[in-house]
Amino acid sequence: MASLFLLALTLASISTCQADLISDVCKQAVNPSLCTQTLTSDPRFRGADLKGLGQIAIEKGEAATQDAIRVVKSFSGKFKPIVETCVETFNDAINDLKESSQAMNAGRKGDVHVKGSAALSNAGTCDDEFGESEPATVKAASKRAQDIIGILLVVANKL
Repeated sequence: MASLFLLALTLASISTCQADLISDVCKQAVNPSLCTQTLTSDPRFRGADLKGLGQIAIEKGEAATQDAIRVVKSFSGKFKPIVETCVETFNDAINDLKESSQAMNAGRKGDVHVKGSAALSNAGTCDDEFGESEPATVKAASKRAQDIIGILLVVANKL
């Protein structure tokens, strides 16, 4: 009976520590509620350390950037040259995230931050290209991608 109680107490402690880690990361994110939702939507968040949370942020950032590509492609008629630039820079952001993942796996913390920053910058280029004429759906998709990539930068600063 005592060992069952000890096991329950240990599991509760791990769960609390995990919640504290996510809270610590997400309170520094640009969009704390999106950060929490993004990290906890992946079942790997249970028991993940900072590196694990970073990998989740990278994968979710890639997916959000792919979503932004799909959204921006729907405006290819009137805005064709801008859309082409957006697709190119969003793809650059995805490549930067892949390189950030490789750097994280290799323990190159500085490169995680450098590549994450490059991904954020590349994702933001689309907003700059459209300027004031940016369609609301593109702006929302781009912001979501940037906010999720920003989670990686918070994690990178804590590694």
